[in-house]
Amino acid sequence: MVDAARVPERLDYYRRVIEFCAEWELNAVQFRLADDQGSALRFASVPNFVIHKNALTPEEMRGLAEYGRSHGVDLIPEIESFGHTGYITRSPQYAHLLDSDSLGESEFTGMIPVHPETLQLFEQLYREVAAIFPSRYLHGGCDEVNWGGSAMSRKALQTKTRAEIWAGYLNSLAQLAEARKKQFFVWGDFVLHKEPEILARLDKEIVIMDWNYRETDSVPLRTALAKVRANGSRAIGAPALINYQWGPRAGTEQLRNIDAFSNAYFGTNDPGSLGVILTNWVPSRYIQNSIWDGFAYGAVAFKEGTAAAQTSAFRRFVERHYGAEWNETWSEVFQAIYDAAPSAAARQRSPAMGLRLTVPWRSDEELSALVKIESSEPNPFTRLSSQLAKLKPSIHKNLSDFQAFALCVECLESLFWREAVIAQAARKMQHQEAASSLIQNIAERDRDLCEKLSRDWDRGRPPDSAAKLEPLFGMEPKDQLVLEWERASAYSSSLAQNPQRFYRILAANKPA
Repeated sequence: MVDAARVPERLDYYRRVIEFCAEWELNAVQFRLADDQGSALRFASVPNFVIHKNALTPEEMRGLAEYGRSHGVDLIPEIESFGHTGYITRSPQYAHLLDSDSLGESEFTGMIPVHPETLQLFEQLYREVAAIFPSRYLHGGCDEVNWGGSAMSRKALQTKTRAEIWAGYLNSLAQLAEARKKQFFVWGDFVLHKEPEILARLDKEIVIMDWNYRETDSVPLRTALAKVRANGSRAIGAPALINYQWGPRAGTEQLRNIDAFSNAYFGTNDPGSLGVILTNWVPSRYIQNSIWDGFAYGAVAFKEGTAAAQTSAFRRFVERHYGAEWNETWSEVFQAIYDAAPSAAARQRSPAMGLRLTVPWRSDEELSALVKIESSEPNPFTRLSSQLAKLKPSIHKNLSDFQAFALCVECLESLFWREAVIAQAARKMQHQEAASSLIQNIAERDRDLCEKLSRDWDRGRPPDSAAKLEPLFGMEPKDQLVLEWERASAYSSSLAQNPQRFYRILAANKPA
């Protein structure tokens, strides 16, 4: 799956994704067209949506879908149709269709499902999308929806249950898709888990796409699949590589998530299991060409099973993608990069919790808080950087992808180095001269890293992309790697110009 809805990327990159899928025998790519951030497709049938600056034209998207077909890879369009619909409701012309949690407590919203204009709008969008994509499938999204707060929805809920309205709306969307000869997909978080009474009311032809990015045991996933099948419906498994709990790299836990779905959905001959799609979220979180190895792992797991993936996927990737000879150093590199990947779930500074995912410090408040921390986490990425430098001469193919991989490691190494060096300085520094030397070093390293990250972004993504250097919706940066480092670099540069201020912050917050 590619998340063009969050960050549209270059057509050349999407063609590479298709070529990679064909090479590794993956036969489909789910193409997310729209989300709260905007639409990656310039719809011709409906005006005045919130459209990404670098959105694709219908002709470009049609050409990409045909490119996929010529490579044996089916591009499945996903058009968010209930939640994640800010691309519609953030437009003044369609703001009256906005629904929300009745308590107003969630960051997620939705369309008003009972408003007559809602289905009229999606009838037009589905018709246009169906004409662009030859796929027999159309994904309607419908996950993480919060609705019921609008006056129209509250009135409807006086005579019908939430499950009745939910199912009625999804069935109507499915009818729109079926009118265009498309089979309809929806995400399974609500209809299968959160409000499971919806499932029995759904049209049996609707395919349920079950996502659960924390599950590493196949048993609950098999149970969910069995529940879908008992209802007379079909399902697709949806593990993830990069998702909400990871930064630039996914951890070993995420490989086990892929394993669990692979075992659950390919470990049965039930025709109601349509297989697995590996999802991948928010491109601004990661360096574009640094995670091909994760896709290769998923490809081997889906085709040959998880035992083959665990024992040989990374070796095959190194030999096939880099044209390099596998050795013990490569084995150590892949073991370490996945084991060390920092996670947002690791909230405590404890080895048992793994490394904690943070953003690089970029303010007086963040720097002051860091100085007060009693201990710093180990930095496994320093050794990884050294190992990759030794492996570089063995690369015979896709050198730029290897360089992106190395840049990802450098980024993570710098993240933890900046924290560790501040913790050490706060305890040992006695003179302003030492503080000046340190902050000059930090600022220089920050500038160098930012330049590398910016150049890498510009090779595969539009340089003027809003996700690169602008806070989305006027909010603080979230999931924007380049912007986070640009802000950190600007802050360290300001301290380097005034090292006395840097010294005062260290001295004022130094632990007793």
